[in-house]
Amino acid sequence: MFFRLVSKFLILAVTVTAVMAFAQTDALAANVFPAFKSITLDGKSVTEAIFAGKKLTMLNIWATWCPPCVAEMPDLGSMGRAMPDGTQLVGLVFDISAGDRSAKSKAEEILSGAKANFVQIEYSDDMYPYLETVDAIPTTIFVDAKGNIIGEPLVGSRSEKDYRAAIEKILKSL
Repeated sequence: MFFRLVSKFLILAVTVTAVMAFAQTDALAANVFPAFKSITLDGKSVTEAIFAGKKLTMLNIWATWCPPCVAEMPDLGSMGRAMPDGTQLVGLVFDISAGDRSAKSKAEEILSGAKANFVQIEYSDDMYPYLETVDAIPTTIFVDAKGNIIGEPLVGSRSEKDYRAAIEKILKSL
C-alpha cells in the first residue's frame, strides 16, 4: 500500500512538473517574449505593450556590473537618438530588482555618462522564462509589435554600425 501511494505521488509530481515546464517553454518555442509588468528606471509602469507601439523593438539586455555592456552604451545612446522610423531601442537592466537603489544609481550613472537616454526597463520575474535562455550579456534581441522575437539574438557587445545593419536586415524581412 505504501509503495503504491509513493509511486502515485511520484507520477503526479512528474506530470505536474512536465506540464509546468511545457507551459513555460511554450511561449519560448513560439519565440514570443513573455507578458510582463515592470517599471522603467524613471518609475513609470510598463508591460509587454511597449512593443505594440513600434514595428520593431531592439531590446538590449545588460547589467551594470558587465564591462562589455557599459562599453557599448555610448554607441547605443547614439543609436537611440536616431532609430529608423517605426523602430525603438529599449534597455533591460536585469541586475536591478525592486528596491535595489545601489544598482539603480549605478545604471543611471552609466546611462548619463554614455548619453544613453532611451527607455530602460527594470528586471521583473515575469521575464524569467525568456531570460533563463540568455547565455551571456549583453544580448540584444529584436521584437515585433506582437511580441514575437525575430531573428537570432546578438550576443556580446556590438558597434552602432553592426546594430544598424542588423535592424536593416530584419526590417527588410518584415
